[in-house]
Amino acid sequence: MSLHTKKGARVKRTRWSVLALVITLLTSVGFPASSALAATEPVSLNRPTDIEFYKTANGETELLIADTGNNRVIRSTPEGKVLSTIDVNQVTAVTMGNDGLIYAAESGAAAKVHMFNQDGTVNGQPIDVMRKFSLYPHPDEDKQPYIRNLIRYKQGDYERLYVFFNVYREMNNAPARYGTLANFALGHEGWGGLSGAFSEYSGATQGTGDQVWYTNGQGAMLYPVTSILNSIDKLGDLTLDPVNKRVYVVSENQIMQTGYEGLEYPNAPVLSTWVNGNEAYPIDLSNQISVGPEGELYMADTARDRIVVFSADGSSARILGLTLDNTPKPVVGTFTKTVKQGLPVSFTSTDFTSNYADPENRSMTDIRISSLPDSGKLQLNGVDVVKDQVIPVAELNTLAFAPGSAFTGIKTTFGWQAKNGAVFSDRADVTIMLRIKGDANGDGVITPADALLVNKYIKGLISLTPSQIEALDMNDDGVLDAKDSALIMGVYLGINS
Repeated sequence: MSLHTKKGARVKRTRWSVLALVITLLTSVGFPASSALAATEPVSLNRPTDIEFYKTANGETELLIADTGNNRVIRSTPEGKVLSTIDVNQVTAVTMGNDGLIYAAESGAAAKVHMFNQDGTVNGQPIDVMRKFSLYPHPDEDKQPYIRNLIRYKQGDYERLYVFFNVYREMNNAPARYGTLANFALGHEGWGGLSGAFSEYSGATQGTGDQVWYTNGQGAMLYPVTSILNSIDKLGDLTLDPVNKRVYVVSENQIMQTGYEGLEYPNAPVLSTWVNGNEAYPIDLSNQISVGPEGELYMADTARDRIVVFSADGSSARILGLTLDNTPKPVVGTFTKTVKQGLPVSFTSTDFTSNYADPENRSMTDIRISSLPDSGKLQLNGVDVVKDQVIPVAELNTLAFAPGSAFTGIKTTFGWQAKNGAVFSDRADVTIMLRIKGDANGDGVITPADALLVNKYIKGLISLTPSQIEALDMNDDGVLDAKDSALIMGVYLGINS
């Protein structure tokens, strides 16, 4: 702000008055402690290879990066905010299935596909690619099997996984890497695939429907839409923009593109240059690409340890800056609720906030349901909760558990995590007691009537369901006898707890 006056003294006094006012405001308002401010740090990449966008159950778009040189998978927002990392040795390909699982390929002499939940926990045993496809380690480390793409999708009644890999072989006296596009139904032994015309730079991606599109020495195969025959240009990875119905293909120092909708035989699309590489942003044939939520094209620039983002029209480019919020995680604890007389169990925000602590005294803003109960349903304001749903604290008073029509055991659990406005905690479990130990009729209380049931059962006068026997077996010895009856009465009389 400029002050104009003919009197210099007045200018001087005015400046001192403004300065004094600023100092007064600063000292009266004060600054928050440095620990209360969100702290971020840059995240560096080391030879990133595969990248892929996917949508979460909440409809959010996230980015997976195979950070090969750092032996990890990175989950981030399209803007570059790192959400989590997962350690995977020699990871070279990533994808996410409709079931929310992250699939990460480990290349090398022990090539395999790992499966993770979104929170980074392991989900099942890895798929042994070497055994599955009868591959063998190569004596030279730089000639080991290499997995370039993973595609996970559902075809009919089967959940299938495409694994696009290449191996070093000598064919017709020409040693080189040869690719195979293999697929198999998860949980089944057999597999099928294509091979023969793929180079080490060929790529594969999920096309329209449940079809896989790929490049090879003859061009780009967009089955069943069309085939783009092109044996002149060397073609690498490809990706499609389903919104604008366009496909992008990496070539030598350029990215090519074409539309794929509204074509009729014999007319076929023709690939043309979309953007050329330059000194600042060269394009290598081995680079892999993916279309972001705003139509921007993301490219893993492996040789230069970065992700390059081209604008939707290809007129500009920038480097994606990755940052990690290193705010300490809050801590949450387990707690228990009990079903009484088969009625729904209501939750309050206090149930969760009383089991929450934050090292920087940040308030809890949301919870995430990281796993669902295996019996009954969690509902928010009468609507079924889905796995990984985020619920604001203000809405927790409408959260309830509705037991099933028939009790299926003593208890069930669901997982929850808390957010302090910046990061989520690790998972803890909420246990819902469907039957109290010693409560056979599910009325939520232990009475002499429960002990009487034991005595009648011992005498063979009545039969009990397996869940009732489990509830009445107080000492968990697998036998329902007089000891259990005595323990139940002890609880009723306050002698036992």
